[in-house]
Amino acid sequence: MKLDPREAHYVLETLIAKRRIAERHVREILNEREKEIAALRRRLGELERLGARATAAATATTVRTAGRARRNLSPKVRALRRQQGQYMGLVRRLKASEKARVSALREKKGLPAAIKLARSLGRS
Repeated sequence: MKLDPREAHYVLETLIAKRRIAERHVREILNEREKEIAALRRRLGELERLGARATAAATATTVRTAGRARRNLSPKVRALRRQQGQYMGLVRRLKASEKARVSALREKKGLPAAIKLARSLGRS
């Protein structure tokens, strides 16, 4: 049997008036409903957090496995790459004429000297 909200209200009012249902029973049912909603919200929050962690872990795993195999770098290669990154970061901010000057010095005296010049030019 389906009741619309007005019919359900009428039936409840009538049952309470005829003392077949006590008002406290209705209030208990409504309180239980509120408790059930709160429990469902807590559970949903737990599931969302669990899903977020699982999604993050799956994404991290996918990213790691999807790319090339990672090689272990020797300390020497790592240091060279660090220097190269410093050089590129400094040179990209320079004007074209300054870049040419730094590049020429790099060819002539090496990366450390070019980095030093690029730092001094970047400050001016």
